[in-house]
Amino acid sequence: MAALPEHGHCENCGDPVPFGEHFCSDGCSDEYAKDIREAKRLDTRFYVIMGIVIAGVAAAAYAVKILLLS
Repeated sequence: MAALPEHGHCENCGDPVPFGEHFCSDGCSDEYAKDIREAKRLDTRFYVIMGIVIAGVAAAAYAVKILLLS
């Protein structure tokens, strides 16, 4: 049984690529970069929304505390 030549796999689609290369085509490279940008954008949105939610909960807790003490 013949051994496969040393190779890697495309980071986007998983197709075999020559050793040391990361993508099988410019299209896969572009698609991977687009996916990474979108993931970062979603992460940023998540953290902003969670910050707003936490600030809202803290403000509500503070308002309830003020109302109970008066």
